[in-house]
Amino acid sequence: MHLKKLTVNGFKSFAHKATLEFSSGITAIVGPNGSGKSNIADAIRWVMGEQSIKTLRGKKSEDIIFSGSDKKARLGLAEVSLELDNADKKIPLDYSEITITRRLYRNGDSDYLINNHKSKLADLNLLLTQANFGHHTYAIVGQGMIDNFLLATPEERKNFFEEATGVKQYQIKKNQTISKLEQVGQNLATAKIRIQEMEPQLQLLTRQVKKLNKRKETEVELNEVRLNYYGSSWQEINKNYQDELKKTEFIETDKKLAEEKWKNLEKELNQIVKNDGLNQTIEKLRGEQQAAAEQKMRLKEKLFLLKNSSSSPGGGPLINFQPLSEDQMNQLNAQLSVLEHLQESALFALDQKNNVETIKTIINNLGQKIEKIIAFLKPYLKPKKEPAPKIEQTNPETQSLEQKIAQTDELSNCLQIEIKNLLKEDEVKRSKLWDTQQKYQLAQQELRSLDNQLSEARIILARTETKKFDLKQESVRELGSLDLLENNNLPALSTEEKNALQNKINKLKGQLEIIGGLDPGIDVEYKNTQKKYDFLTAQISDLNQTLESLKKTINDLDQIIKSQMTHSLESINAYFQKYFGLLFNGGKAVLSLLKKEVPEEDDPSQSSNYPAINFFQEKSKNDYDRLEIYATPPGKKLKSINVLSGGERALTSIALICAIISSNPAPFIVLDEVDAALDESNSVRFAQILNDLSHKTQFIVITHNRATMEKAKLLYGVAMSDDGVSKLLSIRLGDSSTFINTR
Repeated sequence: MHLKKLTVNGFKSFAHKATLEFSSGITAIVGPNGSGKSNIADAIRWVMGEQSIKTLRGKKSEDIIFSGSDKKARLGLAEVSLELDNADKKIPLDYSEITITRRLYRNGDSDYLINNHKSKLADLNLLLTQANFGHHTYAIVGQGMIDNFLLATPEERKNFFEEATGVKQYQIKKNQTISKLEQVGQNLATAKIRIQEMEPQLQLLTRQVKKLNKRKETEVELNEVRLNYYGSSWQEINKNYQDELKKTEFIETDKKLAEEKWKNLEKELNQIVKNDGLNQTIEKLRGEQQAAAEQKMRLKEKLFLLKNSSSSPGGGPLINFQPLSEDQMNQLNAQLSVLEHLQESALFALDQKNNVETIKTIINNLGQKIEKIIAFLKPYLKPKKEPAPKIEQTNPETQSLEQKIAQTDELSNCLQIEIKNLLKEDEVKRSKLWDTQQKYQLAQQELRSLDNQLSEARIILARTETKKFDLKQESVRELGSLDLLENNNLPALSTEEKNALQNKINKLKGQLEIIGGLDPGIDVEYKNTQKKYDFLTAQISDLNQTLESLKKTINDLDQIIKSQMTHSLESINAYFQKYFGLLFNGGKAVLSLLKKEVPEEDDPSQSSNYPAINFFQEKSKNDYDRLEIYATPPGKKLKSINVLSGGERALTSIALICAIISSNPAPFIVLDEVDAALDESNSVRFAQILNDLSHKTQFIVITHNRATMEKAKLLYGVAMSDDGVSKLLSIRLGDSSTFINTR
């Protein structure tokens, strides 16, 4: 695998699209300070997933997008593509060429693409790690970062060393497995807690379900006994109700016949009472007789006045009326009140159609009262003392009045005779009324007797109906419906059998009360809880198996990492000593891994309840967590590399990088002015070492050193134009000698 092409567009000073093609061996990138050479190394680091803007020499993410100049506006997108030759399938993808692209928009959106397919950063890091290079490894050494490895902490050196030895991919897998193990451990602990919390509830639900089943069995037996008891009672009371209903209907029929007979007699009696208008005729004649009597009185009064006026010399009345005292007036009013009362009694007797004798008695009483009033008034009527009357002369008017009075008397007498005849006829008809009244009374007595019988029958029927209704309500309450009773012909039961069934019903009800009320949903809740409990039990078993499997995977990865790190450490140490001696003309350099210092736990109870944590604690006791570097130039005795000079640190770092490359070469190496601190002789040695290692890997070197340029096969020049945009110029040095010879 090697780097074929780098395409930069809008990244930092490369506003225009620029493409750099690489070949095997050494490719040198040269140019004046500030022309943008280091931006090429930053572009390679950025496209490989670098997240630190500080490492890319910026303050915020949009600083890597071309920010514009006096002559060119700023851009909104930065895009870098890295094309790799994957013919050896170092990256486990079924492509012979792989293009990794990263884009960043000024609004903050970004994309990672692998062969124009969107991807995640984690997947990209894993692929690059499997190919033995990445943005954190020795594959890219930025400007001024050559001695960062020496100045780093022992823990940071160990991480660097993991990448350098090629175990980073296994470390990533181990970390992923550890994350899964922690998650499985937490899930296992959570499942155990849940199942512990669920056990009391499940036990309670189990007891309640047993009670519920017992209750269901008792209810089934109770329903059977209820069906026998209420079914027999329903058939019996229904039969009694039908019998009472038929009896009531029979009495109602007899009553209708008796009522019809009574109505006929009442109709006949009313016809007799009416007398075909006889009473009206008698009343009319009596009215005429009364009118004639009143007419006679008026005529007599007129005649009296006429005679009195003609016989008196002064023309005054013949009678002297004496005034009455107040007591006398009260007595007179009392007598008149008695007359009015007798008159009302007579009229009432006529209205009631009573016997004629009663009316006659009332009339005689009226006559006696009138005579008493006349006798009472007589002492107060004194005639005037007049001289002896003269012989009266005949008056025509007087004669006419006397004739009219005589005619009126004759009419009154005729009316009296006719009334007497009609009263005799009425008396004959009333004798017939008596017989009809007797029959009417007998029919009425019979009707009343039937009414009493019907009322009694209806009371009995109502009581039976009430009992039936009560039994119906009780049956519906106990059985839920009458369908079973109406569709089930059960035999009648004796009183003893009914009592036995009733006692059994009460006994079963008592058993249900002892069991108590239970929610029918308990059965469903029990099944769901049992299902959850079984699921959690199976899940715990699966989690335990998964936990053991993950532990085994971690152990296997640890063995691979330990084995490869041990082998690589021996190899790197050998090459480190070789190149250190070559650059320093002697001296001694060693890498050493140190184990983590873990304090002993005196109290075993302090261990965690999580099996994954206990496993990590046990594993961490044997882990290496630090890498120390011991370097001593010839003729010196140093205890720490921190006391090395800047040039010595640079040479030591170069010796270590070359040792790593010799032991575990990356597909390509990017070195940005790592030889800046070297003198001329060391620059020559450094260039020779790169040339010797160029058959193992591909070098992209940014340099100002002529010795390094001489070893390069391909040379790129970078220049900055007046619009602030970096531009490229390339030349193959092998072709340049041919070009020079032709000149």
